[in-house]
Order: sequence, then C-alpha cells, then structure tokens
Amino acid sequence: MTERVMPEHFGGALWADQTMAHPIGLAALSVALIALLILPRRYQLFPLIMIAVALPGAQRIAIFSLDFTFVRILILATLAAIFLRGQLREIRWGLPDNLILAVTLWNLLASGMLSGGFEGVITSAGGAIDTFGAYLIGRACLRSFEDVRRLLLWFAALSLPMLAFFALEQVSGRNLFSIFGGVPEETLARNGRLRAQGPFLHPIMAGLCWATILPCLIALWQSRTGARMLIGAGIVSMPLIVLATASSTPVVALMCALAGVAFYSWRHYMRSLAIAMVGVLFVLHLVMEMPVWHLLSRIDITGGSTGWHRYNLIQQSINHFGEWWAFGTKATAHWGWGMQDITNEYVLAGVDGGVVQLLLFAMFLAVLFLRLGRAQRMTTSVAASRLLWGLAVMLFVHCVSFLAVSYFGQMVCIFYLSVGGIAAVSEVRSPLKGRVRSGRAVPLPAASSGL
Repeated sequence: MTERVMPEHFGGALWADQTMAHPIGLAALSVALIALLILPRRYQLFPLIMIAVALPGAQRIAIFSLDFTFVRILILATLAAIFLRGQLREIRWGLPDNLILAVTLWNLLASGMLSGGFEGVITSAGGAIDTFGAYLIGRACLRSFEDVRRLLLWFAALSLPMLAFFALEQVSGRNLFSIFGGVPEETLARNGRLRAQGPFLHPIMAGLCWATILPCLIALWQSRTGARMLIGAGIVSMPLIVLATASSTPVVALMCALAGVAFYSWRHYMRSLAIAMVGVLFVLHLVMEMPVWHLLSRIDITGGSTGWHRYNLIQQSINHFGEWWAFGTKATAHWGWGMQDITNEYVLAGVDGGVVQLLLFAMFLAVLFLRLGRAQRMTTSVAASRLLWGLAVMLFVHCVSFLAVSYFGQMVCIFYLSVGGIAAVSEVRSPLKGRVRSGRAVPLPAASSGL
C-alpha cells in the first residue's frame, strides 16, 4: 500500500498575499464593473454571478498584504451600487439578519482574541466581506420570487457552456481555465478517475455549486413558469457536471437534492419526519459500537473517498474541545494526520470562533428552515409553494454537505447570496396568493404583500 504524502501548503492559503491577475481576467472584471453601472436594477446580480462561476477563484489583486479577489471586488462594487440605489433601506431587518450579523461580529472579536492584535481582525474582515457582504446582496436584490427565478435562469444558461468545458476536461485531461492560474493544468485524478473542476478551486466545490442549485431549477420546471426549454437544459446539464467531478460529496448532494424534491408531497409532515430522523440517529448512537458520526467513514460513492477523515475530524474536535470552545484555536494539525484540513463547516465554525460562533451559525440555519416552513404554510400559490420547497431542499443539501466539506473560494459567495435570498423571499406578511394553470406560463407572485 502506497503511503500518502501531505503536499506542501496543504490546508493553507496557497495564493495569499500574491497578485494573480490574467489580462483576460482583468478585462472580464472591467466589463463586469461597467455592466454593473449601466445594467438596470433587475440585472445587477449578473456580473457577480458571471465572475463567480466563470473565472478561477484565485484571481486576485494583493495590496499591502490585503487580498482582493475578483469575487470580493464585485461584492464591494455591488454593495456600493445597491447602497446608492437605496436598496438597503428596503430590507426589513429580522432574526436571521441579526444572527448572521452576530456571527460576523463574533468572528472578528474571536480573531482578535486569538491573534492578540488587529492582524487577525484584518484577516477576518476579508472573510466578512465574502460572507456578510454576499448575504446583504442576496437580501437586497432577491426581493421576490421573480428575482429568484431570474437568477436561476442565469445559472441554467451558464451551466450549458460550463458543461462543455467540464466534458472537454474529462476527455482531454486538461483544464482550459489553467491559463488564468489558480487551477492545475492537468486534471486531478483519483483511482484512475479524472476529477474535473473547471474554474473552481476544487472538484468538490464545482460539483456542489451545481448540485445545490438543481432542486430549485426542478421546482421551476414543475411550476410551469415559462422558459421550459432553458430550464430543462439546465436540469440535464447540472447533474452531468456533478458526475464529471467524480467526487463523492457532490454526488451525495445530488442524491439528497433529488430525494428532497421527491418529498414535496410530504411537505406538511416534515417536522414529524425531522423529529423521527433525530430519534433514529439517537438510537443508532446508543446501539452502535462507534459513535453515529462514524457512518461518515462508510460513505464512498466514487471510490477513494476520505470518509474516515470526515469522521475522525469530528471525533478529534470533540476530544480537543477544551482547546477551541472559547474563541477557537490557531492550529489543528496536532490533532492527527491531515487534521489541518477542516473538511466540515460546523467544525470550522467552532475552530474559527468557538462554541458561540458554532451555535449562532446553527441557529441561523434553523431560523431559515423555520421561515421557509411558515411561508410554505401561508402560500396559496402552487408556483410559490414549489419554489419555496426547492429553496428548502437547496438549504438542506448545503447543511448535509457541511458534514463533509467547508466552503471556500466562489462557493462562499454563492452560498451566502443564496441564503440572503432565502431570508428575503421567506419574509411573509400576508398569505401568498396565486395559482398556476396547467400548460401556461404564470408569473410568480411577490414574496410579500409589500412587493
């Protein structure tokens, strides 16, 4: 058996404090910034989505050790645009907004406490732009179901050329996006299978991007709200991109997405099903020789999966609870082999900010589910009901994926943009009315009576 060797810089930021900007990338960034200025309000998210999906996440400009990735630059520019247009004043602040703000502020405080100065705060401030900034953009720009539908159609359209790039990478073993830097020229392989990644920093991130969007696109198809040819093409192309990544986590996410969509008829019983699932896991934890999270070590869909590492990471975080419970910890490499690779979003939340940050993050996700459930019960529109369910399934897929990976690169922006939209459209002040007539394209209703 060949011993695995940990590569240099493993678990670290390989391109930190380095300017990596290809001329084509700079041109694309310039076009995106100009488009942000001249496009009407309903299209203001398109430049950010284009940069996030079509350019490698390592493209950045470093100024005095401050990293401004192209995605981060677009986030700042979009925030400035929506501020000048007065869109931030339209946000009706609520509990999920307070929770995600608390997560951001606590992370800044915890980073300062760990570093003993402003160095850690400055580093965390960049992450705060990517997270809270993207969330605010989603909150301000995705104010209605029609806004969400438009965004999903953009993703469907972008998935078609992306499928061509991923298919070419699978056939040739070469990643065309490597000309920008930040992604390898030769496609990564595991157990003889090529793991295409396109412009994403890792095949898992590439697969999860499209696997999490798929349930919402299926919801649009079932709602019959028009553009069915484009929606159908996206529904076909996204699973193919996921399979091209040859990674277990995206494939499991895809399976969860399809299973979640199939449970639409059971949507009124989800609270009971969730309680039953928790009960089953608790019983398994009592009767199994190993803890219930040891089940992660047995997941290997594509072959060569590191499921045991996922289990061991959770176990070691419990064993070393005293190190990180207050404000997190600076290092986890001494926990065991490969433990500097935090492939669990929940563990990462604790390692970055202690128990408080972990609980706040978990409460934020729980509140989003509760808001979606309330909106689902109040709506009288089939189209709105379908899309709300698609958003709930998307959030569920993210939560399941967090057990096996922590987001980085473009996926951070995509996730927080999505949950910002969920917080906006689940803000219900009166029953959502409307109906869908079979065979006809019917516009989706607004998210609330105020829109």
